Amino acid sequence: MVEAEQLPTTTPPVEQPRTSEPRKLVDIIVSQLETLRTHHRAVLETGAVEAIHKMRVTTRRLQASLDLLAREMKVRKLKRRLRNWRRKLSSVRNYDVFLELIEREAASRGRTRRQQLELVKTILQEKRLQRAAKVGRFLQAINIDTIAIGLGLSGATVEPASETMVIDEKRVAAYAAERLDQRLAEFQALAALSHPTNNPAELHQLRIAAKRVRYLLEIVQEMGFGNASRALTWLRTLQDRIGDWHDLEALEEEIIAVVSAPEFLKHHLAESSQMLNAAAHLQKKKEALVSRLFPVRIPRYVEITSHRIARALRRQSLRVAPPHKND
Repeated sequence: MVEAEQLPTTTPPVEQPRTSEPRKLVDIIVSQLETLRTHHRAVLETGAVEAIHKMRVTTRRLQASLDLLAREMKVRKLKRRLRNWRRKLSSVRNYDVFLELIEREAASRGRTRRQQLELVKTILQEKRLQRAAKVGRFLQAINIDTIAIGLGLSGATVEPASETMVIDEKRVAAYAAERLDQRLAEFQALAALSHPTNNPAELHQLRIAAKRVRYLLEIVQEMGFGNASRALTWLRTLQDRIGDWHDLEALEEEIIAVVSAPEFLKHHLAESSQMLNAAAHLQKKKEALVSRLFPVRIPRYVEITSHRIARALRRQSLRVAPPHKND
C-alpha cells in the first residue's frame, strides 16, 4: 500500500492561469440547462453510450449549482427531479459499464475465461436492451424546461439571464463558502475513518463525499473565486479509483443475481457454473484495487485550496456595492 502508487499527493501539476472570464451562477445554470437539453435530445435520438453518460454528468453538475440557490429559492424538488432522472439513466449506464469491463477482460484472457465472459456478455446485452427501452419511454415523457420554469427562467436559453432570474450574489457567495467548508469536513472525516474494506456502502459514501467537494469546487472556480485545478485532479483520481472498484462490485452482484434466479439456474446449470467462475475472477480484481486504494490520505493542498476559495467567497459576501453614479 504505497501511497505514491495510489493517488498523486506530491509534486502536483503547476496551476495554470485561468483562460476564461468568471461567470455568474445564473449564467452557469442557464448554460448547464442548455447542455442538458442537448444531451437529452441525443439520448432520445441515438441511445448512445456517451450521450447517456454526458446527460448523467450534467444532471449532477446542475444539481450542485442549484444547491447554491437554497437560500434564494425553493430548489429541493428540482434537485430531486434531477436525481431521479440520473438514477434512471444510471440503470442503463451500469450495463454499458459492465459490457465495457467484460470486453476489456476477455481481450486479455485465455480461451476458457473468454468463453465464460462471452456468456455473461450475451445475457447482459439482452438485459441492457430491455432496460434501455423502458428508460427511453421514461425520458420521452420528461421536459427539461420544467427545471428552467421552476427557476423562473421560462425555458430561456439565451445568456446572460441575470435580468430574468435575480439572486443576491453576496448571499450566494456566503452560502457557497459555508457549503464548501461543510463538504470538505464531511469528506475529511470519512477519509480519516477509511480502511481497507470491501463494504460497498462505506466506499460509496466516501466516493459521494469526494464528488460533492469536486463539483462544488468546479462551480466556484468557474465563478472566478480561484484556481482549484490541483485539488480537482486529485479528487477525480480518487473518484475514478473507487468507481473502478464499484463497477466490479456491481457486475459481480449482477452475475450472482442472474444465476440465482431459479428458472435460469434450472435451464442453465453448466452456464451458471461458468458465470460464477467469472464472478470469482472479479472478486480477485476487487481485492487488488482495494489494496492500492487505502489508506486514503488527502493531500494538504486540497484543504489549502478549499480554505483559500472559501475566504474569497466570504470576502465577496462582505463587499459593499459601489455607489450609483447618480448618487
